[in-house]
Amino acid sequence: MKIPFFSKKEQKEFYLGIFLKEDQGVLMIFLKESDRLELVDREKFTYTNGWENLTDDIDEALYKLEKNLESEIKKTIVFVYSHLVDEKIGDIKPVYLQKIKQLVKALELQAMGYVECFEAINFYLEKNEQISLTAILIEIDKTQLGIFVYKNGKIDSKKILSRTDDIIADLSEGFEEIKKKTILPARIILYDSGNLDDTATKIISHRWSSDHFVQIPKVNILSEDEVINGLMGIFGEQIKNQTQVKKEDNKEREKRETLGFFLNIDVGEKPVVEENRPKDDRPLAEKSQPGVSWKNKLVAFLPKKNLPNFSGKIFPVIGVLIIIVSFFINEYFFHLAQLTVYLPTQKLEKTTKIEIDYRVSSASADFSETINTSGKQEVGDKAHGQVTIYNSNLSSAETLAQKTLIVSANNLKFVLESEVKIASATGDASSSQPATNKVSVVAEGIGEEYNLVANTKFTIEGKSKNLLAKNDSALTGGSKKQIQTVAKKDQEDLKKIILNKAKKETPSIKALSGEIVAASLSRVDFSKTDFSRELGEESNKLSLKATVSSTHFLYDKNSFNDKALVLLKSEVKKEYQLEKENISYTINNIDKKNNKLIMDAKIKAKAVIKVSGTEIKRAVLGKNQSKLKEILKSQYKIDGYNLIIKEPLPLLNNYLPFFLKNIILKNSSL
Repeated sequence: MKIPFFSKKEQKEFYLGIFLKEDQGVLMIFLKESDRLELVDREKFTYTNGWENLTDDIDEALYKLEKNLESEIKKTIVFVYSHLVDEKIGDIKPVYLQKIKQLVKALELQAMGYVECFEAINFYLEKNEQISLTAILIEIDKTQLGIFVYKNGKIDSKKILSRTDDIIADLSEGFEEIKKKTILPARIILYDSGNLDDTATKIISHRWSSDHFVQIPKVNILSEDEVINGLMGIFGEQIKNQTQVKKEDNKEREKRETLGFFLNIDVGEKPVVEENRPKDDRPLAEKSQPGVSWKNKLVAFLPKKNLPNFSGKIFPVIGVLIIIVSFFINEYFFHLAQLTVYLPTQKLEKTTKIEIDYRVSSASADFSETINTSGKQEVGDKAHGQVTIYNSNLSSAETLAQKTLIVSANNLKFVLESEVKIASATGDASSSQPATNKVSVVAEGIGEEYNLVANTKFTIEGKSKNLLAKNDSALTGGSKKQIQTVAKKDQEDLKKIILNKAKKETPSIKALSGEIVAASLSRVDFSKTDFSRELGEESNKLSLKATVSSTHFLYDKNSFNDKALVLLKSEVKKEYQLEKENISYTINNIDKKNNKLIMDAKIKAKAVIKVSGTEIKRAVLGKNQSKLKEILKSQYKIDGYNLIIKEPLPLLNNYLPFFLKNIILKNSSL
């Protein structure tokens, strides 16, 4: 981070803050008054065409702010996410830097420098918590992710990687690489100046491997206001400490270098060199952190007076008093210690069933899909014509009912279209004359094979050989073809396709803070279906328009932990205590019964030995580091600890503070 400042101090002036991310940004107006910055107004904006139209997008947002303010703002500071910065060259990546140059020139702004957001977050947290930061900062943008590991206020590791839809997999990839170099702090802080509730829920509910964290990490979310306060805070601290820059006599050639480029000139022009001015390459966070030089602040607290010229022993007495007062001030204000004790634990494990209340949440969406049909069907016309029925029985007449079948020699069947009566044959046995009658027939099936030539003979199904039929003219009109139709399978396939699509694209439900979805009980089903064709209808395509509803069952994790705590308490040893944050669980099976979720769960927990933080602090007050291990072990059964002492006086570097308020005690479990 590089910020050369060249602004003059004024009683009252405005500054413009431009916070740039991947596809959106925030404009902020700061008012400097009495060496403080106040946020006057802000305006969010989304890039209309990526970074191509950045100048127009900012110009439109700036117009709204200046219109409300009725004032024009020139002095500008740029805040960026770290994936926009090239770590190798120590500056904003050229592709983005060029766009920033263009907007500065086009909008006639006076750019003062840039700040990486994670440094502002560190500054904000240390100022609020009054202790050096030890945590993992996670910076989330649309497609990029930044991981920054801080230990005792110093950046220990930094990793920028691409972001996918699986935040846990992304973080695991980054943590895997970082843990090879250092131990990961058990505190995670998320920020993206937006809503991170869903992301935090995923991280909190995920069971991190002990390879990553020695204990369950605590997850915090910084709100958009906190992020902006951090940006304003670090910038305001820098402005407060800025110094005047000497100008060259030749004002026409005076140019200002900022953001790694020069305002109002081309990159190829020669920059003006400031002579006799030492370069300060320290990061902004280091420059602006309170407590960088306690000696200078101590001097500022002591008023200067002209002392009378005493002689004799008064000077040693005054000297002793000064030493005593200075020692007291040092011990009361500046001698600090952070003691982290690793408490012994009792591991607990239990498999049980827990009943818990649940909440139902539903969402729906409309979908449509089209596929090719797979049904096959033969259609056509039946052959028809007229046949003559012959009765050669001399003794009796015959009556053939409608729909009586006649059969050809090649087994083709035709149906009588009406009832027909045939008289008995005439003559005698030596010379008989068959009786005849004509009747219309139609083929039993479709197809050209039923088109028969004239004089084809037929037998009468179910009748004696005295009866037969013959067509005097050809039977015609038979035809057949195959068509594509809607099959039952087509409808079922379409439903499956849409259900699978809905599982991926149905709007996600809004889980409240601390809620977990019982995924095995979730249902996705149709609430409305509309097929474009009926079953069996001729068509090459089939479409389905459907409304799909998803139903989810959610339970409160805190309620589950409360019940688990009650179940496990009887197994906790007398000198130990169990807290909800030390409980984890795995769900083996979930059922829904009588408006309750019945959860078959394997619960794991760690009970921590009972200790009084105040007692520990009193026991180690003013003690030498060499005695600390013995005190913690003998009095409190504590085997491990981590101690950080901040003491300006080298003589007391190995001693803990002499005031309880200056010892910050943190408990952790082994």
